[in-house]
Amino acid sequence: MPHTLPAVRRCSFDQLGAVPDLFADYCTRFEAVADAYTGNWTDAADRQAAADAAADRPADRTVLAEVLHSQNASWGAGEATRRNIETLRDPDSVAVVTGQQVGLFTGPLYTIYKTITTLKLADDLAELTGQPVVPVFWVEGEDHDFDEIAGTQVLRHNELVDLRYSGHAEADAPADGNLGAVGRLPLADQIGRVLEQLDAALPDSDFKAAVMEPVRAAYAAGTPLEDAFARLLTSLFDGSGLVLVNPDDRRLKALARPLFRREITDPETSSARVQQAGRRLAEAGYHVQVRTRATNLFLLDDAGRHPIDLRGDGRFELRTDGRTFSEADLLDRLADDPEAFSPNVVLRPLMQDRILPTAAYVAGPSEVSYFAQYRGVYEWAEMDMPMIHPRASVSLVESKVEKVLDKFDLSICRFGDPLDALFQEIVVREMEVDVDEIFQEAMQPIHESINDLKPDVEAVDRTLIKSAEATRASLIEAMNALKHKVVKAEKRQKDEVRAQLEKAHANLRPGGALQERTVNVLYFLNKYSRELLDDLREVLSTDTSSHQVVRL
Repeated sequence: MPHTLPAVRRCSFDQLGAVPDLFADYCTRFEAVADAYTGNWTDAADRQAAADAAADRPADRTVLAEVLHSQNASWGAGEATRRNIETLRDPDSVAVVTGQQVGLFTGPLYTIYKTITTLKLADDLAELTGQPVVPVFWVEGEDHDFDEIAGTQVLRHNELVDLRYSGHAEADAPADGNLGAVGRLPLADQIGRVLEQLDAALPDSDFKAAVMEPVRAAYAAGTPLEDAFARLLTSLFDGSGLVLVNPDDRRLKALARPLFRREITDPETSSARVQQAGRRLAEAGYHVQVRTRATNLFLLDDAGRHPIDLRGDGRFELRTDGRTFSEADLLDRLADDPEAFSPNVVLRPLMQDRILPTAAYVAGPSEVSYFAQYRGVYEWAEMDMPMIHPRASVSLVESKVEKVLDKFDLSICRFGDPLDALFQEIVVREMEVDVDEIFQEAMQPIHESINDLKPDVEAVDRTLIKSAEATRASLIEAMNALKHKVVKAEKRQKDEVRAQLEKAHANLRPGGALQERTVNVLYFLNKYSRELLDDLREVLSTDTSSHQVVRL
């Protein structure tokens, strides 16, 4: 493949039809949702203001740098990352941050697109502001939904191959299914079978050994899931300066104590503000992404990760096992053991922004919707909400798919349509006769004959007018049935056309979802080499107001 990919093409989110309305409006009609956010991501002055606010935000940069050095060294980070960590000691420096759960082998492609957007946006923001800007990836391993992160998919012969690690879902799971923070779980020996399945699913290529080597090194039995994820991501973006952070650290949790203390002593306000914002979104016709109740914290212990609920009597109760605590109990625990507390989806970004000087957060469609409900929570916490920048949304189009698109003059946007409808449209378009035209012409004399008959029929018996119209309807129905049979017969002769459309659909909308939400990056790296990541960094744009289409 060439070292420089062709320029990207574009597809509007309205045409793509696969993102929430709120995200589409945020990207292209910001004024419709502006009240929910603190700045316009496309406005240079607002980006500058966000960077200024981030630099002024109180943060213990010394502790932050020490933790980041320790963590990133353990994941194999290089000199560029070490320099960026040192940069964060500078009180004028800010961060562009993204994050993702620790999906198997980095999860779907959107993890890669988030990372590339973050790297490029950091460069853009540094050029705009003149400030040092560091790209940071938040490694989210505290979630307790094992199934959500334990699988990934690659393509083989235009079909999805499902790869699933079940080492903890089988024998190790407790009776209540609560595995705790899944990122902490050490990989069981079963990961070896998954690696062999991956190896078998990826066809032999000149690049396979170079692709599989870091995957095997990262996903070794005994390695915590969060460390395996971080090691592979570090390897993929070696030399980029990307800084990773795992928030599940006593020193970082200690920096978040003021936020957790506020939630414990005022457990209802943050949830109330999320709910108020949700009602406003619903009234505006948008989907409500976050539903919450007091509190927005979990308790982590050897028995799992437990939601902390506020009871009517003012005490706190663990939803999973009914243990109760007073406010004083939780505050004492927070003072002695801050790592025992874990934020939920509401407080997670606020913890992030207590620890990091976040000027911008690179978010996917669901996260953009989350943040639409968080402005009031940031105000409650007396924090500045960062700029929210949409990640790049991308489809990679291989030459075999490009040939199908060119042959039938199709945009990738069309593959959101039902495949049968698309097939019929192409069959009709490519028929030697214009079926629509000839049947329309054949219908004209039928209408004329009925119209000519109606006066004579009415003269005999006015009640027969309905029968005349019924005859018209019956003839139209019969003609449409005949037209359908003609098209159906043509379809039977177009098996090759359908096969080609199915191939394109399997690559662009595998399993019916966008490619970026389904396919793992290893499929493409195995086929086109790891240099593909450098090529994508070159051609993808931080103008993420529409879907980007990249020809390989």
